[in-house]
Amino acid sequence: MNLDYLKFDIRRTLRNRRVVIFAILMPLVLFAIFGLTIPKDASQSGISAIAYVMVSMAIFGSMSAAMSSGGIIAAERDGGWNRTLRLTPLKPQAYVVSKVILSLLLAIPPLVVVFLFGMTAGHVHLSASQWISVALVSWLGALPFAAIGLVIGYVAKPDSVQPITGLSTMLIAAFGGLWLPVDSMPSVMKHIAQLTPAYWTGQSSRSALSQSGLDTHAVLVVLGWTVVLGFIALRRYRADTARA
Repeated sequence: MNLDYLKFDIRRTLRNRRVVIFAILMPLVLFAIFGLTIPKDASQSGISAIAYVMVSMAIFGSMSAAMSSGGIIAAERDGGWNRTLRLTPLKPQAYVVSKVILSLLLAIPPLVVVFLFGMTAGHVHLSASQWISVALVSWLGALPFAAIGLVIGYVAKPDSVQPITGLSTMLIAAFGGLWLPVDSMPSVMKHIAQLTPAYWTGQSSRSALSQSGLDTHAVLVVLGWTVVLGFIALRRYRADTARA
């Protein structure tokens, strides 16, 4: 990984505040609509219902921010950035890792804001260890979505990457059970949900709130999604650079 390139990438990305603002405001609005109207004593799958919604909305925000890297990559491709990179010692693996780290950094603000809002406005009470666990697992759960953003960035054109990313985010969140609990879905939808990384990210993050502790199976599935999608993104980068 090239730290100088990563710093440059972070500074350039932060100039586009619309990405971060959307990733923060959207889950906050949804949490206010669906979470703050829930009775305090309601529960879902053995977890406080409002805490359940809080985690789901926080994941939605982090995945939205992580997938936004696709727009940056598409713009770089259109501007001939890959041709420039071929003249530098930056390796393909270092480039991809830098983009993944950038996506993980972008995923932090939505998580922090939604959790703070849940703690203050939603009166979500968790132990210190639960807050740390759910925050860490939710943050690392952005990894497969960072990889999805990379893949979209190498496949889509600059003028189509934003709608593709937005539609993909909405579909993954809806079918993955972030907007509606999977237990409330029809049987067919439950099976479809388990084919999405959002479902397993939600399972692993919300399991940190349960008495039984972290769902290691869900965590391993999220890691599996990350490895597969990361491999695809690396292949797409190499193929795109070879054509540049």
